[in-house]
Amino acid sequence: MNERMNSNPNTETPPEEDWVHVGRYPSLDQAYEHGLVVLAMGEACRVTESEVPGEWELQAEPHPAPKISEELDAYGREAAPFVIPAWSGKEWTRHPAGWGLTGLWVLVLLAVFYWQDVDYKLADRAASSSVGFIGRGEWWRPFTGLFLHADLAHLMGNLAGGVVFAGLVARSVGPMVGWLLILGCGTLGNALVSRLAYPGSFVSLGASTAVFAALGILCGAGVAEVFHERVKMPWMRIFAPLFAGLVILGWLGGNNDGNTDILGHVFGFGSGVVAGIATGAYEARRSEIRVPSAT
Repeated sequence: MNERMNSNPNTETPPEEDWVHVGRYPSLDQAYEHGLVVLAMGEACRVTESEVPGEWELQAEPHPAPKISEELDAYGREAAPFVIPAWSGKEWTRHPAGWGLTGLWVLVLLAVFYWQDVDYKLADRAASSSVGFIGRGEWWRPFTGLFLHADLAHLMGNLAGGVVFAGLVARSVGPMVGWLLILGCGTLGNALVSRLAYPGSFVSLGASTAVFAALGILCGAGVAEVFHERVKMPWMRIFAPLFAGLVILGWLGGNNDGNTDILGHVFGFGSGVVAGIATGAYEARRSEIRVPSAT
């Protein structure tokens, strides 16, 4: 069975012996699809049954055949479906969850909350404050503000989110590194808000800036890991972890009720994304050059 395809009906069909093979496909539809690529180049082609049962050959004239083959190869690469690499789970389990450090963080928050009840001026001395930090040089405020809370509901909400995100960060980059990044990015987020608000007076308290920093670290590390796989995929898929994080940020951290430090959430998340990308890229690079020890 021969099916001729010609872009110009006035062009003489080549003799039978002049056709050369340029492609073989498992279905007639695929053969026709690639034949359209040849026709789009202004060249003649035909589809014939292959000697292999169930396969179809695409043939063209000898002279343009090399160029046609290159074009078909390029088309095949562009049209190839995205395949997610097999995941064994080993990368996910290379770090412990670090529940000991997370538990310590929970205990510190509970202790500080009790301290606030005993010393009602503690928040005045330690909350993140633009005037205190920038105007009076009280450098500790962006950090200590992460451990203070307005009420029990505020504390419980941050504890719930922090435990979940911190465990995931620890699994991704390691418990010690993860907590250093979480607290560091949370502190940076508060400092940036104070810098932006000054000389106006802005005061905030709560662990939410660090919690959203943890979310940002997860997103950044996810982007770095996907990008490092070097698998051909659309940019939207590469940055899917970041887009997912932005959705969660808007959902959990965008409550504009007048009491929510939205800028702190945004700056904490953004600092975390940058730190996550850098740390994820380093982890991926280190896994490449790691060699087994001699036995």
